[in-house]
Amino acid sequence: MENHYPGLWQTWFLEQCAAIGWPPVEWPIDAPTDSSAWKAARKAVRQIKVKDRIIVQLQDHHIGRIGTVVAVRIEDAEWKSTVPKNKKLRQGEMGRRIEVKWDLRAGPRPISPSAMVKLPREAQFKGGTLRRTISRVSPEQAHRIEVATRNEENWTTLQASFASERAISDYIGAYPHRLEDGMRPYPNAKVREHVFADRTRTDVLLLDKENRLVVVECKQGSPTPANVNQLRGYLSKAKSLAPMIRGILVHGGAAKIREDVRK
Repeated sequence: MENHYPGLWQTWFLEQCAAIGWPPVEWPIDAPTDSSAWKAARKAVRQIKVKDRIIVQLQDHHIGRIGTVVAVRIEDAEWKSTVPKNKKLRQGEMGRRIEVKWDLRAGPRPISPSAMVKLPREAQFKGGTLRRTISRVSPEQAHRIEVATRNEENWTTLQASFASERAISDYIGAYPHRLEDGMRPYPNAKVREHVFADRTRTDVLLLDKENRLVVVECKQGSPTPANVNQLRGYLSKAKSLAPMIRGILVHGGAAKIREDVRK
């Protein structure tokens, strides 16, 4: 629920826990309820035992660390919110805790509260597992996820990111030397704003210290072969603009490039 409570995963990492909501004043754990979601969540959380393994699911097919359960503190009297109290959240939120010991051997290095793993397609959660508060994961999927956490190509960070690819390209256009020493904006505004015959346009056009035209394409997430091919297409279209030309793909996501992208 990072979109509702920014920094939630970092809190869980540092406090060695995962947690669910339903504050006890409105949602007593033993009282009758008409909420099917609360019924399902409390039934599931009561099945969790010490030494079970917990995978924390984040947004967009990411996960945090995998943890081993050391205590289950979900009773009303044990409520300890991981989201601070405020005028709207009188009891805070996400306070029924499952205390864990995070497995720091499997997952991103360096170890950090902002570190996370982007699950490859074969390891991603599907169906109800994506929507439920708590779901049991099959041993087969748990194994696929564990394998994914050990692959550096899947390591990334939950850091404050640019709002859009447009913001990234605007930043590079304003501060090209941050991309590479000697880089500067292309001096011809008409060329900088050039639209190709098929109505596509590059994100940024620069000049490097060798006076070569540099086509920059910006992507928020981890790069894909399609992104590389898109940049190649721009380079081909831009040949008429300058005798010497090169391209740079600026990307977010994992620090290590996938093998298919590298090839």
